[in-house]
Amino acid sequence: MVALVTPFNCYGHMHHIGGSMDFSKEINGHILEYFDDEHLYLVDGIIVPSITQILGSKFGRKYERVDRTTLQRASEAGTQVHDAIERLCKTGEIADFPEVRNFLFLKKQYKFEVLENEVPVILFLNDEPISAGRLDMVLDLDGHLCGADIKRTSSLDKDYLFYQLNLYRIAYRQSYGVEWDLLRGIHLRENVRKFVPIPVNEDLAWLMVHQYMEAKNE
Repeated sequence: MVALVTPFNCYGHMHHIGGSMDFSKEINGHILEYFDDEHLYLVDGIIVPSITQILGSKFGRKYERVDRTTLQRASEAGTQVHDAIERLCKTGEIADFPEVRNFLFLKKQYKFEVLENEVPVILFLNDEPISAGRLDMVLDLDGHLCGADIKRTSSLDKDYLFYQLNLYRIAYRQSYGVEWDLLRGIHLRENVRKFVPIPVNEDLAWLMVHQYMEAKNE
């Protein structure tokens, strides 16, 4: 088992300040705040874009052509699955979702342990906070630290996951001084269950960040 040296596990030392998903957390000498109603991140009182927004600069609005009602239902179902898996990791509660049962199957099949859930991170450029987000989980996978993200989409966009998880890898190291060896996508949708390796390549992730910053400053 990997001994994780980050300063908290799950929401261990996080201080909730508003609704169920609002929080305030000190990270690497900075105060990160999140307000769920507005989907707003602030670092030291200054609004910063989410990592998802930076990804949007490359991938656009992935679901803009999807019917609004369908999109809302999918979003609610995804939130329910994420919440149920977080409760499973923290309390052992097994919710009656096929995705939860399939998560347990993958956990047993690939012999991983969940070390952290819903971990807030800050992304820095030249020591300045430029973005923030929350990654789904950190795993112990056969003695290696692994960053993982759960997707409930109908098809798994590995290209999007590549950039997302590599950005989280950078931000996690900058925030907590800990390096992941591996990246994995966890695809759960009804009877779909996949544990997908994602390559590490931070250079391409940084290239996207620099392109985003250049476009933002034009």
